[in-house]
Amino acid sequence: MKILLRSMFPCPSVDRWRAFEALLKQCLDELGHEVIELHLDPLFPPDPADVDFKIYAHKTRREVPGADLFYKEMHMRGLFTIDAEGWGADHSAVREPPDLDAGDAAEAERFVARIREQFVSNGHSKQRQPELRSIPEEYKPYLLVPLQLPTDDTIMHHSPVSVVEFVHVVSDWAEGAGQKILFKLHPGAVYPEIAAAVEARSAANPYVNRLDANIHSLIQGAEGVVVINSGTGFESLIHGKPVVTFGNCDYKSVTFAARRDNLDEAREYVAGYRPGQRLRGIKFVHHYYTRHAFDVYADDRAEVRRRLLDYLKSHLS
Repeated sequence: MKILLRSMFPCPSVDRWRAFEALLKQCLDELGHEVIELHLDPLFPPDPADVDFKIYAHKTRREVPGADLFYKEMHMRGLFTIDAEGWGADHSAVREPPDLDAGDAAEAERFVARIREQFVSNGHSKQRQPELRSIPEEYKPYLLVPLQLPTDDTIMHHSPVSVVEFVHVVSDWAEGAGQKILFKLHPGAVYPEIAAAVEARSAANPYVNRLDANIHSLIQGAEGVVVINSGTGFESLIHGKPVVTFGNCDYKSVTFAARRDNLDEAREYVAGYRPGQRLRGIKFVHHYYTRHAFDVYADDRAEVRRRLLDYLKSHLS
């Protein structure tokens, strides 16, 4: 079979994409398929007419209805999903929550603890971060509110609120409820209207603050984390924190589903977060790494390759 691979165009994270694409091509070659590779870039030629199967980077069926599979790096560096519908909330497996009752809880705890230890030792995240440091006591106790970019696909297609609306909704509630919140702007780009909204709200009320510290320092110091559908929510589950989500995301099933009118309930969820709920979050992360996604930096890369090979066999047969 002749397969078109529309690979990721050059970008700061391209080395990680190339690692997954190399694995993808190895598996396709082993299955006896011919791969035609073109970068996913509007300056490059359109799809060849004589291909039998199309695999696209960073797209979903919404944008490319004629493609067959879609892959993307998800919440962590080197952690990719591939699916016939898309990624994140568009991924076909997200329609039903995974069965988290089965599986080895102790193994899940050990697996996730290793990732958490890396977080707190090196402070690395998908986006560049400042150095690790303790959060000043004056901000505590707080709910962390990390912000996203308004141009994110997850905001445009899977959020009931804009980022600026989110700032005001959470700030209005915090002021009325007497709850400290701590905003962190997205480190990837500056949007003046979002920064201005955060500055205005933090200047107007002592319960609303902003701090651009390392994301893992902020998560560790928080009582809980409130997001639209940011990957920081997934990282927070690794830290064992309660997570509140406004939008749709692939980890929503182990979070509190927030609306404008139920943030008091969200605070109760955070305050009453039980060990069993925390364990479900941990087991979800373990499932995500070992069943849902493909980690190009995994210790057992042979197992990752085997799983990807089986996945491709099932879709190309």
